[in-house]
Amino acid sequence: MSSGTTAVLAIALVLLSSLLYLFGYALSKTLANRYGMTALQVTFLRCVLVLGVTFLALGWAKSGVTWERIWRPTRVWEQRGAAAALVLSNAMAVYAYSLMPVTAASALGFTAPLILTALGGLMLGERISAGRWLGALIGFAGMLLIVKPTENPSLLGIFASVGAAAFYAIYQIVVRRLREVASSVDTAMQVAVVGVVILAVPMVWFWTPLSLEGFAMGVLFTVVQTVALFSISTALRLSETSKIAPWQFSGLIWAMLLDAVMFSVAPSLGSLAGAACIILGGLLAQGGLLRRLFRR
Repeated sequence: MSSGTTAVLAIALVLLSSLLYLFGYALSKTLANRYGMTALQVTFLRCVLVLGVTFLALGWAKSGVTWERIWRPTRVWEQRGAAAALVLSNAMAVYAYSLMPVTAASALGFTAPLILTALGGLMLGERISAGRWLGALIGFAGMLLIVKPTENPSLLGIFASVGAAAFYAIYQIVVRRLREVASSVDTAMQVAVVGVVILAVPMVWFWTPLSLEGFAMGVLFTVVQTVALFSISTALRLSETSKIAPWQFSGLIWAMLLDAVMFSVAPSLGSLAGAACIILGGLLAQGGLLRRLFRR
C-alpha cells in the first residue's frame, strides 16, 4: 500500500470513528436520561458485552483469540494502561453528556486533538511542524464557530468533558506506541478486561435494574462504540497522531449533517465557515501544504 493510499485510509477511518462516537454518545445520553443508567453502568455494560463476545471467539480457531492474548498480552502494562485510560475517558464522557447539552459537551471534548498533537511530540518524538500546529488550532477554531458554547454548564460537566478528552488523547498515544505488537482486536479485548475488573466492585452498589428495551439500547451503544474504537485504533497504526488529530474535529461536521437530515435544521453561515476551517486544518496537518503555498 502506497503512503498516499495509507494516509487517505487513515483519514477515512478517523472520519468514520468521529461519526460513530458522536452517534454513540447521543445513545449514551438516552441511556442516562430515559433508562436511568449511570455513566459507570453504561461503561460496565459495554465492557461485559465485549468480553462475552471475546470468550465466544475462543471457540473459533480462525478468530486468533487465545487465553494468552487475553490475560498475558505483549507489553501487558502498556496495553492495560491504554485500556484503563479509555475506560476512564468513556465513563467521564458519558457522565458529561448526561449533565450538559450535547453541543457544550462536544465543545469541551474536542480539546482532545490539541492535547494529542502536543503529546505526539512529547511522548512519541513526532516532529510537530508549524503546519500541524496550525492545522490543530484552525480545526479548534472551526469547532468553536460551529458549537458557539454559550451555555453555563456545571463545573462537574466541564471537569468530566476535559478529563475525558485528556484520557482519550493518552489512550491514542499509547496505542500508537503499541502499533507493532498489538492489533485493534487486542485493544478491544484489553479495554473489556480492564473495564470489567475496575468497575465490577462499584457495580455491586450502583447497578440499577434495566428493561429489555434499555438493554437493547445498551447493545447498540456497545456495537457503535466498539466499531468506532476499531476505526481509530487502526488509523493510529497507519498514521502519526499529529497528522490525524485535526480530522477528529470532523465530529462536529457530522453533527451538522445529522441535524440537517434528521431535524431539518439548516447550518448557519458560521457553521459552514467552521466546517471549512476543520477541513483546512486537516489538510494543513498532512504536511507540505504550507510549503507549497509559500513557494507560490
